Amino acid sequence: MKTWRLPWLGYDAPALLAAQMELIDRSFGTAMLGCFLASAFLSLGLQRAPGSLPIWPWSLGMGMLCALGYFGRPWLVERCTPKGALRYAQAMSIQLGALGLLWGAGGCLYMDLADLPTALSLLTVIAGMCAAALSVFSPCLPVTVLYLVGAIVPVWLSFLVGSGSAYLALHLGIPLFLVVLLLFAHNHYRVIRHSIELRFANLDLVERLQEQRQRAEEAGRAKMVFLASASHDLRQPLHALNLFTVTLRRTALSGRQSELLGHIEASAGAAREMLNALLDFSKLEAGVVKPRPVAVRLQALFRRLEDEFAPQADTKGLIYRTRDTSILVQTDPQLLELILRNFISNAIRYTETGGLLIDCRWRGTRAVVEVWDTGIGIPASQHKAIFREFHQLGNPERDRRKGLGLGLAIVDGLAQALGVKIEVASRPGRGSVFRVWLPLARALPPQATPPLPMGARSLPPGLPVLVIDDDPAILLAMGELLRGWSLNCVCCETEEEALAQVARQTPALVIADYRLRSHRTGQQALDAIHRQLGTVLPAIILTGDTAPDRLREALASSAVLMHKPVDVDQLHATMLQLLAPDPALNPAAPA
Repeated sequence: MKTWRLPWLGYDAPALLAAQMELIDRSFGTAMLGCFLASAFLSLGLQRAPGSLPIWPWSLGMGMLCALGYFGRPWLVERCTPKGALRYAQAMSIQLGALGLLWGAGGCLYMDLADLPTALSLLTVIAGMCAAALSVFSPCLPVTVLYLVGAIVPVWLSFLVGSGSAYLALHLGIPLFLVVLLLFAHNHYRVIRHSIELRFANLDLVERLQEQRQRAEEAGRAKMVFLASASHDLRQPLHALNLFTVTLRRTALSGRQSELLGHIEASAGAAREMLNALLDFSKLEAGVVKPRPVAVRLQALFRRLEDEFAPQADTKGLIYRTRDTSILVQTDPQLLELILRNFISNAIRYTETGGLLIDCRWRGTRAVVEVWDTGIGIPASQHKAIFREFHQLGNPERDRRKGLGLGLAIVDGLAQALGVKIEVASRPGRGSVFRVWLPLARALPPQATPPLPMGARSLPPGLPVLVIDDDPAILLAMGELLRGWSLNCVCCETEEEALAQVARQTPALVIADYRLRSHRTGQQALDAIHRQLGTVLPAIILTGDTAPDRLREALASSAVLMHKPVDVDQLHATMLQLLAPDPALNPAAPA
């Protein structure tokens, strides 16, 4: 640091000096008050001593200096900034140097060497004030040096001039006392300065960390915006492709054409799976995942997962085993199923021989669900890293068949949303086990009436349905799909076209894209239709957005929200629920 040097004393750099003066200021008022009281008591004692000089001039000067320091302190504190720190330190050095000289002058003027008790009392008071100054003023070394030298050197000189060999010990002891005080002051000053420099270094480090955190947050926001934009742009054509393939599947195809269409559907399904992983991750980032814990029978969940994943394990020649359990847990069944799906799919993906086991164990007041595998294993150094987004082991070539590396990041977010604990234990080359700790439940809720199979019900033929989307390909695909269901489908690209169509015929259902032209949203278009008709229509909003803000806005709408590329069976079931005339089949339907 740059320093400003006086002929024999140095002041530190402004910022450091300002911190030093701030430390002195904390006890400065108390020090001035103590100094005044000590001088007042000493004055009373010396005034009563016979033959002593008048004490009031010295006492008056001491009182004026102490009052100046005590009452002038707020004015000086306002200037205790890096810019004014040097002036503040110089002013305090002058004041405390004068105060020390007054103590030294008192020793010279009122030291009666013939009256040993009075002399010792005076020396004791001066020594005590010097020791007190050491603890108060040592943050700024020049201030301390001026005070100590001014208070002790005049007393020492008076002993050298006015005393004989009887005070030889004091001739040597007083300068030794001064040297010791100066050494202590210097050491104390170095410690305080080092602590202040550490504080400055910590502040700089915190500032740099805040800058890095801000950059990381900006990079994270940019990443999420990029992912959301890329996800939306990819979902649009994939949504249309999905609708076209479903419509094409219902036409007459040759064997070769059916085989090729199966490959197309498999590729589209893989892309849809990866985009849905991005959607799940975006939902967690947006904070729109709200757990709804209920009592869950794990055996039913295990059986459903086995029906889905056992054929995949058989295809790879793996053994898929599930241990029966009667344990009930209190959790959100959909979120728990999503966690276990990720564990099981990873176990199948990274296991080449052996198999996997899913079971549940009772541990005190909790249950632990475990997914065991005999796969490649995970090094201990990677046990935390695997839960970061886009982090994958054994996939440097970024093979799309191995996913995006979001599965365990989603699991970590879901576990935090559920308030449950996730554990992993693994040995490379031997396999892994993932555990989920869940609270136990006491009893199952009343069982709801199972819904009718989708094939047992169909949409009323000729039902008018209005579709609003600014993508012509999606409008064409949606129109082909709905007309294949014998519905009267009318497609519109803008909100104005939709309002004009509603004026001619009131639809029974509206399916709107979330993003429309002219920066309008599907919910805004629905609100305009509702205002024009004076009633609320059943509606579905389709969206390809995964941006957190977009997700929160879309979920706040009154319509049913579905994400592109939409599952056709799920779309059919949702339309049935919205249009079912039987309240028992659709309790949410408007009366």
